[in-house]
Amino acid sequence: MILEFHHCSSCYFEDRRPSNRIDPATISDRQERREFADVVVVFVCAELYDGREEINDAVAELMAHSDMIGRRTIVLCPNVHLSKDNAPEKQAVALIDALELAMLERGFAVERLSFGYHKRFGMECNGNVGSIVGRRFYGSPEKQFLRLLTRLGVCLPESMPADVPNWARTMIERQLKVLHNRRETYDVARQMLNEQLDATGQSELWTVMLFEGERMPMEDYLSDLYRIIEDYPDVRVHRAMNLSVAGFSNAARHLFRKYPEAIKSGRLRIYNSRVSDIEFLLSRSAVLLAFPAKPKKHGSHAGEISFGIYCKDDEFARNLIHWYRAFLVDGHYGWIRTEAELNTVINALEEETFQREHEPD
Repeated sequence: MILEFHHCSSCYFEDRRPSNRIDPATISDRQERREFADVVVVFVCAELYDGREEINDAVAELMAHSDMIGRRTIVLCPNVHLSKDNAPEKQAVALIDALELAMLERGFAVERLSFGYHKRFGMECNGNVGSIVGRRFYGSPEKQFLRLLTRLGVCLPESMPADVPNWARTMIERQLKVLHNRRETYDVARQMLNEQLDATGQSELWTVMLFEGERMPMEDYLSDLYRIIEDYPDVRVHRAMNLSVAGFSNAARHLFRKYPEAIKSGRLRIYNSRVSDIEFLLSRSAVLLAFPAKPKKHGSHAGEISFGIYCKDDEFARNLIHWYRAFLVDGHYGWIRTEAELNTVINALEEETFQREHEPD
């Protein structure tokens, strides 16, 4: 569950039109323009597998925030766009109902905004301590792993732990190592790259972006990868990057010009990826997923790496190769073999971005 608090001296909300992307049965009654003064607006997004644990965490955080700035009316505003792991609409409505009831039971005044509408709104914040706060409640480790499996397409949104495929039970059985900060994540990435230098036979690496959103110390890791491309011809490297982002498209052009022989021979294979909120490194024996600290902004990389998840398991890694090809690589363009193909893909993505940004509201 994700909460975003705004302590507003004044604000207004006005329903414009109902969404056509959700279950119509969950859309609430339309509300006329509503205006508030000196309130805490809480944008709330319920996520897959949220339940009582996340509600309790959210209530505790709301009460702590109230202790900091003083008790004020809470304006609950559903916002599905805060997460890609958002819960189905019926579950989301039930969870927001439970959050509202819990706050009412604790003596808070609560105003509930409509569910399922595109809204026009405006807010004025004082800029005081606590005027803008964001929190995410992940729940149990099992729930976190299930969300990840669902994101990768391994499990359906309604899955339970018992439904997880046998090969993926590595996650539920806690054989994954959670890397709690950037440095631990970087160290594991370097370790995985160096392991390829000692491997016997044909080695292979699958990557998505691999810290290219970082300013520093990205060179430490990319230089290791480039050394493999230059000095170890028996290692094949797959590079998927979000080519709609200028920094990544320029990096791809650099690879075509720096390593033309590796590109031509297929030792270095470039792909587009629609993914921009995770970084991914996979070998035949280990997998690393790294997650950004900041929410994704349209048209740019998500930001510095915050934490990672690492697993060293041959069977688990072998199965994730399929999910790399099916989910992390843009199947529409596939393997980009020449710089001319690369330029065609980049131009097409730029046109897509232009058209999307200029669509009538």
